Amino acid sequence: MSRFSFYRRLQFSFIIFILLPFIAVTFWSYSSVGRNVSDKITLSNQETLNVIAHQMEKTIDGISFASVFFSQPYDTDLLERLRSLRDVESFTNYETYAHQAKLKEMASILSIQSLDLNLEILLINRHDRVIISNQSRPVFAVLPDRLQDELGKLDAKETTELHWFADGEAGALPDMYYAARFIVDPLDRERLATLFIGIPADYFRSLLDTGNPAVSITLSDRAGILIARHEGSKSESSGSVLKSETVLQRVGWKLESHMPQRSVVGQINREFFFSTSLVGLFFLFFLILSMLWARQINKPISLLRSNVKQYVGGNRAVRIPVKGKDEVAVLSAAFNQILDEMDELLRRMENEQEEKRLLELQALAAQIRPHFLLNTLNSIKVNLLMAGDDAHGGMIDSLMKLLRAYVRVDAPLELAEEVKILDSYIQVMQIRNRLDIRFVFTLDEGLSSLSLPRLLLQPIVENAIIHGFSARPEWPVISLSARIAGRMAEIEIRDNGRGMPEEAIMSLNQRLLDAESNIPVQEKSVGLVNTARRLRVLYGHRARLTAAEGEGGGMSFTLQIPMQSRKEADRHDEDHAY
Repeated sequence: MSRFSFYRRLQFSFIIFILLPFIAVTFWSYSSVGRNVSDKITLSNQETLNVIAHQMEKTIDGISFASVFFSQPYDTDLLERLRSLRDVESFTNYETYAHQAKLKEMASILSIQSLDLNLEILLINRHDRVIISNQSRPVFAVLPDRLQDELGKLDAKETTELHWFADGEAGALPDMYYAARFIVDPLDRERLATLFIGIPADYFRSLLDTGNPAVSITLSDRAGILIARHEGSKSESSGSVLKSETVLQRVGWKLESHMPQRSVVGQINREFFFSTSLVGLFFLFFLILSMLWARQINKPISLLRSNVKQYVGGNRAVRIPVKGKDEVAVLSAAFNQILDEMDELLRRMENEQEEKRLLELQALAAQIRPHFLLNTLNSIKVNLLMAGDDAHGGMIDSLMKLLRAYVRVDAPLELAEEVKILDSYIQVMQIRNRLDIRFVFTLDEGLSSLSLPRLLLQPIVENAIIHGFSARPEWPVISLSARIAGRMAEIEIRDNGRGMPEEAIMSLNQRLLDAESNIPVQEKSVGLVNTARRLRVLYGHRARLTAAEGEGGGMSFTLQIPMQSRKEADRHDEDHAY
């Protein structure tokens, strides 16, 4: 987000913290409402099926009562009449008529209970003749073939259970659904008659019609044969369906309801679309209005940012036009004042730096008098060499090389030349300190011509001689190696002096890492810190100086210098280590 402008942040904030949560909550609410409504409708359909099942169970109880009334004829009068009519095929005498009339009178009690259900009650004798019928079937009429076929399926030994079967055209819903049962003589267990009780299709259709055009209800028997069905006018064969079912335990019939999910969520979708569209219009209006407001607020800020970029690019004359008296105008006026003060400060710094440079050059010229000293030392060197004093002549020659390096301290030089100056410096220092110091160096191919600031490595060597060899070892050695590691040039300087404790090395590395901070001049190892600071100024934050314990004792200092972003050498000299 920090890469985007305030205007873009405002837009992203609106989308992330307002629009996206609103969309997420809206769709979550829509899904939750859809699930809840579907669950409630499924529960309602289940309760409806339970009511229908309860009504059917009452009907089945009535049929069971009628079957028990006839199938267990312990009434002697009823039993006598059934015995008299079991083999009769017509009205042959008055006695037959009287028995049939009395039997019909007894059965009328059951017919009265079934008037609202329009149940058909048939009593058939052993010759398949109709003895009793509450419908329009004639007395002693022959039983229809379909019923005779089902009669043949009855088990003569089964006198307690009802046999249920459908009566109708093949492939179509049944017109009647019958329950059949044998009536046997309790004395000799001979069949006296057969009882048929039929439930008409109209009964099922009226019972399955719940008034909901989206619900389809089916009723099937224990074998899965369809008894009745009510098709909803809005039912669909595709898509998800809400399904409920219940089973009539006494007969094993199954009631199932099917309701398309689409019909449930249709009204929810319409209301959701309307409310979402309305809220979306308000959101769009608010978005446009907020963007216009944000643009008006962001316009002066963008102008401020543009002018800052121009100023950073070098156009110091750029200023922000101040209009009005609002907060942005006050900020612009304050910023213009800051730019004026920065211009004045930069001019002062440039003047001070130029004056400082001139003063340093004048002081160096006044203190060293380079031409006079070099000419004088050269005369001394010639006289010593002519007198055969090669040792002192060489010392004077090394000192002259160092003086020439100091005279041109602001000019960079190659690594190979820097190593030669270090060799001259070591020769001077070993005479001064009366030490026989051996200096060895190895440079990888391509590093001899590496350009470095003049006298960059001298403070490290000086630190090794003054501090490392203060114990005056027997064979003092200083080694320098330069190699290429990736895109970095690594220059390592080692000595076999007395070294430093581990805690002191860690403290020194911390100071070298924080070389940007101000360090008092009197502090120890200030030359090393200045070298680290000089590396950081010349080569950037990737360049660094680190200290470590040498492998065979002493100290090891490693300079890491980026190869691809090397800057030109600075003119600043380095303070010597103490």
